[in-house]
Order: sequence, then C-alpha cells, then structure tokens
Amino acid sequence: MNRTDLALEIVSEKTGSGVKIKKSRVNNLPLTEIELEENNAAAKPPGNYTTLHFPESLEHSKKAEADALFTALGRFIPRKGRVLVAGLGNENITPDSLGVRAVSRVAATAHFRDSEDFRDLGMREVYVVETGVLAQTGMESGEQLKFIADGIKPDLAVVVDSLACAETDRLGRTVQITDTGIAPGSGVGNSRREVSQKTLGVPVVAIGVPTVIDWQGTGNPAPKPFMVTPRDIDNVINHFAEIISKALNRVLLPTLTETEIERLRL
Repeated sequence: MNRTDLALEIVSEKTGSGVKIKKSRVNNLPLTEIELEENNAAAKPPGNYTTLHFPESLEHSKKAEADALFTALGRFIPRKGRVLVAGLGNENITPDSLGVRAVSRVAATAHFRDSEDFRDLGMREVYVVETGVLAQTGMESGEQLKFIADGIKPDLAVVVDSLACAETDRLGRTVQITDTGIAPGSGVGNSRREVSQKTLGVPVVAIGVPTVIDWQGTGNPAPKPFMVTPRDIDNVINHFAEIISKALNRVLLPTLTETEIERLRL
C-alpha cells in the first residue's frame, strides 16, 4: 500500500486485536469510528480516529457537510475550556495550505476575555495561530506550539493540516479527526516533530484532509513514486477550509450565532 495518514485505509475488520470499528451515517454521509488500543495490529498511535467521507464533496450542500462535521467534532471537543487552534502548513503551496486557510476563518476570542460581553455571552477563550513551516520561520511547528502552549496554558489544542492518502476516491473527499495528534507536513511528505499530548502537554485534536497521494505511474512504472494532487486542488482547499472553519466556530462558540461570529472576525 502507498503511504497514508488515514487510519481507515490501514485498518479493517480483519486487522486483528486492539482495533474496534463502528460505521454509521451523519447527514447521510458515511462515518467510520476507529478505536485503537495499545500495541494494536495497525501499528498506529492508540486513540480514536473518526473519518467522515464526502463521496462527491463539491456537489453537496456546504451547510449539510459543515453540520455533519460539527456533529463529528462534538465528540472530540468539550464545550468548555481554553482552546488553542493552530493551522499548520505552507500557504504558498496549495496542497499544503489547508490548515492556514481554515484557521484564518476561525474566530479568536481571548482578547475579549475581560469584557462584559464575553461573560454575558458565555464565550470561551479561543486562541488562533498560523505556524508557517520550518523554511519560513526557522522553527518547527511543534516547537512553536509548545512555546505558545506553555505560555497560555490551553485546556485543548486543535490542529488542522493536510494529509496523504492511498486511495484515489478519498483524495480531497475525506476528513479525519483524531485525538492522537499529527506529524506536521505529512501531507507533502515532509513530516516533522509530532504535535501531540506527549509533546505539548495538553490534549490534541487533529483535523486533516488528504490532498496528495503517492503515485507509482501507469504503463511503464515511474523510477520512483511521486506525489500528485487533484486537478481542482484550489477548489478542494477552499471548500474544506470553509466547512472546517464553520464547524469549528460552532463547536468552540456554541452560544454565538453565525452573524456574531463573523463580526468577531472583522
């Protein structure tokens, strides 16, 4: 199998011990929940992996998709507590720009924490950061987030990044949510220090969409695998950046309306 970041592509009903799989539907979209125990047969970090699949993502209602993702995220993100939201990746490389574009639409609220409206509306402290990549900052994303987490002491970190997949029907059509963290840069084959509870000291929820796939070539095999991305990658990134941000805003700020959230971002 080609390299993949999706637990769903690694495990199956026949994988063996330490793997539990539950399938259902949300808003008529396929949802697969995978629980991996220590020393599981899939050889992946233990924890929970939820995969929401959009068979024809760009043809569905964005509201229906955001509603489905909101439901899935609600199982990972508590309704209370200080949250750090981080967008990983390189804004200048389209397949790797998902994290940056998604969190740029998430409302930060921490700077309002001393205001009367903050208390009256029952808001929580939300911090939003775009880490960039090592070549731009000289620091790995994990190092930056550790420094920030030590300073603001969030109760939870949420990171968004691009992923890689092995099956073409999941390319640009799948959202994976996990509480095991993430290795930044995995979506473009340039994995760095992991971002997880072990490295940050707080629980980490990772949200990712596969935007690249290893390709061996057809007919005459290529000398070595190379990575390809959907022809409409700009649309894919913008699409998922929008639905991820909408779902995150609703989960993080449940007492606010969509209009109120938009005003916070102005």
